[in-house]
Amino acid sequence: MKNLTRRNALKLAGLGSAALALHGCGSGNTAKSVKVYSPHGKHLEGDVKKRFEAANPGWSVDFQDMGGATILAKIVAEKSLPRADVWWGGAPSDFSQAETQGLLEPYAPDWVKALPAEAKSVTGAWAATFRSPLLILYNSKKITKEEAPKDWDELLNAKWQGRIAIRDVKPSTTMKTAWGALILRANAREKTDDAGFSFLKKLDSNTGAYAADPQALNELLASENTKYALTIWTLADAPLLKDRGYPFEFVFPPEVPVVLDSIALIKGAPNPEGAKLFHDFVNSPEQLLLMAKERHRIPVREDLPKEQLPAWMKELKITPMKIDWAAFTKNIDAWISRWDTEVKGKFTGKGCDGC
Repeated sequence: MKNLTRRNALKLAGLGSAALALHGCGSGNTAKSVKVYSPHGKHLEGDVKKRFEAANPGWSVDFQDMGGATILAKIVAEKSLPRADVWWGGAPSDFSQAETQGLLEPYAPDWVKALPAEAKSVTGAWAATFRSPLLILYNSKKITKEEAPKDWDELLNAKWQGRIAIRDVKPSTTMKTAWGALILRANAREKTDDAGFSFLKKLDSNTGAYAADPQALNELLASENTKYALTIWTLADAPLLKDRGYPFEFVFPPEVPVVLDSIALIKGAPNPEGAKLFHDFVNSPEQLLLMAKERHRIPVREDLPKEQLPAWMKELKITPMKIDWAAFTKNIDAWISRWDTEVKGKFTGKGCDGC
């Protein structure tokens, strides 16, 4: 009798486990998630995750944060079995390459009409969310405002030898854009295809370290135990770093490369419904204005009420660098590969700090 009771108890336990398993499966089937590849960093991504999930009950966002240039390679590798739904953040040159390779799902809702022509794909494959001007960032405890370089060419001055730290270029959309723009600028000015690499070799001779990621770069610049004092970076992060207590100031040179930070749906995405939901959410006027006020992101949409933008944004005066984006897109990968093998660390002997 005892054995029978024990067998019944085991059967009941098994039925209970099965019921729990079935309940778990049912819950899993109803859960909806959108996966986003993005270089925008944990602060902005955290804001957006919280607000998106509050506005869309039943949906969650899974951000996979990585360098903008790394995302393209990842999406290419996953072409036969896409793992993510949205790509948010990066330069149009990378998005154009993905478009050419058939990796993006065209999507052009009505609000895309509020973007200028250069800020969207003619096929609807991608659209720009933010304008991200590049600048010279410096540690104000190590360099005075008067001493700070005012122009890209001043970075080549011998007085900065060993004092410049640079985010490793290959994985970073920001740095790829900076390098491509500086190459084109030098080539156009001197009317020779080698002028750009001559410029980068001289810059390398003043570069003391290449940092593996943005946080490593911030620490190199901020540390009182290093001589690193300046870098090339983006306005998307500079005010945020100041808000977080870093002793950083910045200068806009006379010609400013401007990255059009873009967004796209990934072709064959696991959750196309969520992808569109997220795409429209982050590009809505409400969210763009919040990101402008809280995270210093300059929206591309031209139909936003200007009076609701931050005062500094309305007063910002920069001269965008003229960039041949067709030449940029055609050559950038070859340029970065050549720089990586022929230039980086070759003239300083410093190598790469943490890469």
